[in-house]
Amino acid sequence: MSFESELIELTERAWEANRNGDAAFYDRLLTEAPLSVSQWGIVDDREAILKGFAENRNPYTRTEQSDHRVTRLGEDSAVHTSTVEIDVLVNGVDKQTMRLFATTVLVRRDGEWRAALFQVTPAPAR
Repeated sequence: MSFESELIELTERAWEANRNGDAAFYDRLLTEAPLSVSQWGIVDDREAILKGFAENRNPYTRTEQSDHRVTRLGEDSAVHTSTVEIDVLVNGVDKQTMRLFATTVLVRRDGEWRAALFQVTPAPAR
């Protein structure tokens, strides 16, 4: 599997874990001091990030990535970015569709890729 394919597959698994409220996946994926940046704010508290995934208050019912770009920063670091279309149940009931640009900065630790930064930005509607 190519370097790019490996990271794209990892981000697909991350979006699946997001849909499923799988905080255990993110516990393995996140670095010791991750950073999450979005229109809702900046979170640098690992436990708060994991709690958000576990609570899954606004569950994603569909996530579809496209326009993947992978940039190697070094032997053990990379950036993955994509456009993601998401169906979300706001407060668990109000279905909305969002389109985002998503960027993840990854570092390899002990042979495993870890997410150090995750950032989403609203994207224009198609």
